[in-house]
Amino acid sequence: MTQITRLWIAFAALGAGIIHLAVGAGAPALLAVTFVGLGVAELCWGVATLVRGRHLWPNQALVAALLPGVIWAAMVALRSTSAVPADATVLPVFPMTIATSFGVFVAVSLALTRRRARCRTAASDTPAGVTGATEPAPQGWRFLAALTLGGLLVSGLTTPALAATDAGTQAVPHGSHGHSGPAVLPDAPHSHH
Repeated sequence: MTQITRLWIAFAALGAGIIHLAVGAGAPALLAVTFVGLGVAELCWGVATLVRGRHLWPNQALVAALLPGVIWAAMVALRSTSAVPADATVLPVFPMTIATSFGVFVAVSLALTRRRARCRTAASDTPAGVTGATEPAPQGWRFLAALTLGGLLVSGLTTPALAATDAGTQAVPHGSHGHSGPAVLPDAPHSHH
């Protein structure tokens, strides 16, 4: 796996984690605990990937990346059967679609990485887990362009998803902190001559 791919996977995990935290903030109690916990785990895993330069627990991360989407699908199925009140299963569609897309990207990328590693191990004479080739370092401009593109893509999708969550709709609009509008001075008394 290249450093650029690892960077994009970490960005996607961070985006999904932030969205899941916001979804959890407006969800019913059990879903809130679940999504906040998953969001914190995704954030920690994304940061650890960026700091360490490698994926920690890739098998567990692959499953965990898909878990929020599976929970969301189960909530949609429960809501459609009318077995559970709609208020107990409602999750915002747009934010969950974006977060699930990030999760699928992380899971597919990790699965492809595992498959390539197995193919390399099977094709080489080295024992499993030992690789003779080192990962080439990306060129400066290429890495900078990939970093910028990944950051813009994730933030460009995450920001509107956050705005569509319950926490986003209840946020204070920019520029209105501490006052309700522009200051209006009272009319000065006019003196008549």
